[in-house]
Amino acid sequence: MSMSSAASVGRILISNDDGLDAIGIAILEEIAARLSDDVWVIAPTSNRSGMSRAITLHNDVIIESHGDNRFACSGTPSDCVIMGMAKVLDRKPDLVLSGINAGMNVADDVLYSGTIAAAMEASLMGVQAIALSQRNGRTSRDDFAAAAEHGERVIRHILEIGVAPRTIMNVNFPPVAPGDVRGIMPATLDRHKFGDQVIDGETPGSFRLGPMLAHDKTIPGSDRAVMDEGWISLTSLGMDITAERIQAELKSVKF
Repeated sequence: MSMSSAASVGRILISNDDGLDAIGIAILEEIAARLSDDVWVIAPTSNRSGMSRAITLHNDVIIESHGDNRFACSGTPSDCVIMGMAKVLDRKPDLVLSGINAGMNVADDVLYSGTIAAAMEASLMGVQAIALSQRNGRTSRDDFAAAAEHGERVIRHILEIGVAPRTIMNVNFPPVAPGDVRGIMPATLDRHKFGDQVIDGETPGSFRLGPMLAHDKTIPGSDRAVMDEGWISLTSLGMDITAERIQAELKSVKF
């Protein structure tokens, strides 16, 4: 069966952390339209990268319509998914897609990522979710060529194997021409961060984060490593971040 004739996956909700006007989300909408005829979008009004799983607690969240089934949300990526399911949709979606992020979400990045957070929020609500990112994706559609070409195939592959409860699938596309992509490779999380660059802001006493200080060397079989070899990395991320080996060694103490 060709991808174009494959069965619909049902209702899809799309979000991201780069904002409603981002190139990556436009490409993801095109991919989703080949998967389903029931596609909805709710994304931040502007870039919310690095928000992780932040939610808005003490301020109103504003939702604005931007045409058929497209909405902008003043809050965080997690807010988008929460509000989308509670106030935009009349029932839960069958699948949440988050991205396509401009830049990879790998290794130590995953705990910062708003792209991943949106998918995790969906998982908490019992909906299958996939986060998608394009390594070296920037401001041109050409930067997202690998994701645009292979995104549908990757999503269908994931849905065939299924997404376990309280788990999301994290997909990262390598920065190569579509024809040079070797396939999909399961990958562990790399370990790359060893610090941050803090640079001066625009006014005295103000500062901002510059590029992450990262190790060049990769761990074999990790997400960065397999992308270096031309593979699309696929990593399952669980909501339970308990360090199980250490937890098993802890002892009860009576008072």
